[in-house]
Parts: sequence; C-alpha cells; structure tokens
Amino acid sequence: MPDFEEKQNNYEGRQVPMDLDAERCLLGGILRDPDVMGEAIMIIKDESFFYLEKHQLIWTALCNLNRAVTPIDLVTLANELDVMGKLQLVGGREYLFELMETVASSANVSWHMELLRKKSVLRRLIKMSNKVIKDSMDPAAMPDEVLSDAEKDMFSIADDQVRDSLKPIDQFVSPLLQRLNERKDGITGIRTGITELDQLTNGLQRSDLIILAARPGVGKTSFALTIAANAAINYHQNVAFFSLEMDGMQLAQRLLCSQARIDQSKLRNGFLNSDEKKKLIAAVSPINQAPLYVDDNADLGIMELMSKARQLKRKGKLDLLIIDYLQLMRTGKEENRAVAIGAISRGLKILAKEMQIPVIALAQLSRKVEEKGRERPQLSDLRESGSIEQDADMVWFVERKFVQTHREEDKYLAELIVAKHRNGSVKDIPMTFIPEYTTFYDAAPEEQDGGDGGAYSYNDGGDAGGVPDFAEF
Repeated sequence: MPDFEEKQNNYEGRQVPMDLDAERCLLGGILRDPDVMGEAIMIIKDESFFYLEKHQLIWTALCNLNRAVTPIDLVTLANELDVMGKLQLVGGREYLFELMETVASSANVSWHMELLRKKSVLRRLIKMSNKVIKDSMDPAAMPDEVLSDAEKDMFSIADDQVRDSLKPIDQFVSPLLQRLNERKDGITGIRTGITELDQLTNGLQRSDLIILAARPGVGKTSFALTIAANAAINYHQNVAFFSLEMDGMQLAQRLLCSQARIDQSKLRNGFLNSDEKKKLIAAVSPINQAPLYVDDNADLGIMELMSKARQLKRKGKLDLLIIDYLQLMRTGKEENRAVAIGAISRGLKILAKEMQIPVIALAQLSRKVEEKGRERPQLSDLRESGSIEQDADMVWFVERKFVQTHREEDKYLAELIVAKHRNGSVKDIPMTFIPEYTTFYDAAPEEQDGGDGGAYSYNDGGDAGGVPDFAEF
C-alpha cells in the first residue's frame, strides 16, 4: 500500500498550502454526526478541497452515500470504499476508525470547512499560475487567448468565494417583489427609450445577445447610439460602446447633435446661431456626467473585448455592452470567415451570460436585401454565418424607406423589425428617424395611425421617447 503521507507537499522549496489535521477532523466529524454532511457539501464543492489523496477518496465515497440516501457510518462508508476498490488504499477500516476517534464531536466542523476552503483556493491559484506559465512558454501561444483563459480562471476562483447557490426562497421572492414594485409598468430590464420596443421586451434582459442588423447607410450605428444615450443619460445605466468603425470624436459629435437637437452639418461647419450654441452648451453636462464608456480601437479582438468587459464589470461599471460591428472584429486565427464569425458570436453570447448583461452586436446584411422584389430582410440575410442567428436571443433589422425611394414623404419614416425573439413575440415597430440629428424616436402619431408620415408637428415631451417639434422641416 503506498504511503499517501509522503505525497509531494512542496513547491519550489516551500510547502503547498494544506492542513491535514483539519481534513481529518472534518471527515471524522461527519462520521460522528452524519447530519453535518448536508452542510459540508454546501462548502466543499469537490474532492480537490482535500489535499491528501486518501482523504479525497473518502470524501468521494461519502458523497456517493449521500446521493444514494444511504445512512453514513463506519460500516456503510467502508462498504462503499470496498465497492470502489479503494478501501485498502485509504488504510482500511482501521484508518476510518482513527478518523472518527480524532474528534470528540462535530462542534467545530464549520471552522474546519472554512479552513479547507481557503487552503484549496490557494492551491488552485498556484495551479492556475503554473498553467499560465506553461501556456505562455508555448511558441504557438496567442497572448490574447492566454490572457483571456487566465482571467476566466481567476474570475472562476473569485466567484467560488461568494457563490452560495442554495438559498431560502424568501431571498428570491423579496428582491423580485421589490423589482416589480419599482417597475409597475412591467419594464424589468434596461430601457432603450423606444416605447414599443421596451414594452415588447420588458427592457433589455440580462444575458441576452441581441443582433442589430442593416445594410450600410440605413442607420444601425445611429440606432445603437440612440439606445446607448437613452440608457446612460436618461436612465443612468453603465454602457460600454465599442466602435470598430467610427472614432470617438465622430461618436461624440453625433451624441452632441442628438442631445442638443442641432443639425450635424451646422456643427461641422461651425455656423451655429446663439440659440444653437446655448443648446449645445446645455447638452454637454448631461453627456459628461453619463456613465457611457467608448472604446474606438479599430483592431479589437474577441479576447480583448472580453478582458475589457470583465474589468468594467469588476468595477461595477457595466450594465449594457454594444459592439459596432461584429464582422469587423478579429479572431486572431487564420480560418474560414464563416467559422471565425461564428466563434465571435458564440464568444459574445458566453460574455453576455458570464457578465449577466445584455449585449448588442451590430451586423451587416448581405446584398440580397437590395434585390428587386425583396420587401424586407430575413434572418438568412445575416452575412457570413448562420451561427449568428443561432446564438442570438433577439435579431433586429433597421429599415428606412427613404434609403431606397428617396421620396421626401419617406424621409422621417423608420421601422425596427424584431425578426427573432427567443423569449417573446416578434413585431414590426414603427419609429421616427431625424437625419439632421441621426437619432431615432418613437413613431409619430400620424405614422402609428396609418398616415403618410409627411407632416410633423409634435411637442417635445422631454422624456427619452419624446419627439421634437419638426414643423420647421
């Protein structure tokens, strides 16, 4: 029989974190008081929490008995180890008896469990560090991938320190009632500022991947920026906007014009009257105070994106993430383009679930939507990968008749087609688009009533869905 006590217990001349006495006391305490097992499995996630191999085998046998609802005592434990073929390896029935004799009672098992948990965490950190070193030494190693894996492992270890998944039901019911009380209108997620969309989705929900697609020039960036501005400025949500197509100055200019409701061409030319200058100055403060973060790195990969998102989330500064746009992201690998895009979309869905935030990824549509006789885009028009449709919880298409017709009466008409909604119904949502501001609003009353949309004379209600007075146009 091998001597498990002689197991290697040092690393670079120093002892690996462990406490064999605490391991013996915990196992012995369970044998003395089997009711402790229920508490133990809440803390001791797996056998790796024990350093000594024979203690790992004994814990595995105890878990087997617990799952089979078999009473735990010396006889049943020895029998289970015998069935596993491990009884002699752990020292036989004699060692099991010694464990029980180690402790007089189970009074201190909670303290022993916490001690084992801490030692296990330190060993996992050592193991993770060794893996990082090994991966980094690989000549074919990709720095972004090694860093992403290391961050994921680190966050996994950190999450285990605070995660207690078994809780009394009242810990779920009370927060739920509080959320419902705060959101009497049914909006439980992040508001977009487009009333019909918020009502359809109940707000953007945690862990959802949303694909926002359109052909170039239709306004998908403008719509994404409209959502970002409404969420950050009006509803004080932390929004990260990753722009691979436009630089930060261009986005800031669009945002200023949208909030101040000033014609972009006037801002670019500098021909602003005194009233417009006042509007511009008034718009600066709300924008500067908004929790909106912009990254305009045009060479962004999925690994780098995940790393930056984790940093923001760790600081408590991430409620919504927007990427403009998906097909411009790099993967760091030479492979078929469809496979590469599929890897990115899967990565974004994983990120949404891991961060527990909604993720909006903009995407291009194929040229098929421009063919004559095509009235509206379809899910199959998503460019380069069918996995985009598969991974997405929602798929939105932005449509503007004016792009095809160039008729003056279509200038302000827009539509959001919710083509896929995993947790709800699909719908075509009419909107208003103001090209001078590059901003989307709720549909005009005439448009919702089936009018031609050619007359605009509303009052600005001042809220996120309010439409300005367009009589001057």
